[in-house]
Amino acid sequence: MDLKEDAAKIFRELFGDVVAKQVENFDNSKKYPKDFLDECVAFMGEMIGMSSAEKLFSPLYKKYVKIVVK
Repeated sequence: MDLKEDAAKIFRELFGDVVAKQVENFDNSKKYPKDFLDECVAFMGEMIGMSSAEKLFSPLYKKYVKIVVK
């Protein structure tokens, strides 16, 4: 599975296929994984609250976003 599929799975489990297809409208998940996830959290946050959305997507940030510390 890749990032877009993992994110769509979260949306699908809560809201079904119609909502899950919205991830196609977000930033390129391969090129900009953090931006993609930020959009997922913002979108989900409108439906279930930001705190809950952040918790749902936290594992995907850990899995796909490489943080560079300077």
